[in-house]
Amino acid sequence: MTESRTGGPAASVLGDTLEAWLEAQLAANEEQFARRPALLDVGAYQGKFTKRFLNLQPPSFSQAVLFEPNPENFAKLQTDFAGDRRVRLEQAGCDTQAGTHEFFCRGETYTGSLLPYADAERNGAGTKQTVKLVMLDEFLAANGLRDQIGLLKIDTQGNDLRVLQGAVQTLRESRPWLIVELIYTSLYVGQASPSALGVWLAEQDYVWAGQFNEYYSEDGWLGWADGCFVPREVVRAGEVNYLKRPTSARALRDHGFWRSLKRRLRGN
Repeated sequence: MTESRTGGPAASVLGDTLEAWLEAQLAANEEQFARRPALLDVGAYQGKFTKRFLNLQPPSFSQAVLFEPNPENFAKLQTDFAGDRRVRLEQAGCDTQAGTHEFFCRGETYTGSLLPYADAERNGAGTKQTVKLVMLDEFLAANGLRDQIGLLKIDTQGNDLRVLQGAVQTLRESRPWLIVELIYTSLYVGQASPSALGVWLAEQDYVWAGQFNEYYSEDGWLGWADGCFVPREVVRAGEVNYLKRPTSARALRDHGFWRSLKRRLRGN
């Protein structure tokens, strides 16, 4: 592994963000993902996650399916991925069964959910519209993709556990890595807690492998984060070295140190 500017090989594995960590893990486990070349992005918003990981060099994924029920976000996806044959766009949400459901959205479109806002009485329910739902197991089986999924990313504003429960056969057959939003504060009615997600995934023989991109309230309480869950069989057994994950402040400080050292050595 190439030594990084923030202090050595570990820094590239233990990056400050989930995206940096995941890129390193994809490279380290390239044989596994070569056998499972499809990326699922559920709650794709405007496709930023897919753009980044579908365009890695060398590539880890050869195709992606994006699910996004919000019409405004979906229109953006259609524009940005126009002509990209690797990408399939589905204007739908995902749940434990196919059908239709009310979709709630208030303010920024990334907050839209199949679940009502927890503070609706105080701040309003926002707009409501009926959207299409798919069950991932049924959709993937119908399209010959169930055993092709290497990575499943879910960001559905509290509905993440129901998405996973609708994909249980895919988890058992394809054993994809999972990126799941974890919400620690009360934002939506009926949202799944991180502990409930962790318990259910442990029952599917998945391990809570990492947590990144934590956001806190101004008074210091954890609000939400991104969690990574991997099949238990890919976790290395035996004794390993444990390292503290660097913070962004440390990364900036270390980068500044090495930059100033180079300047001094160059006589600048």
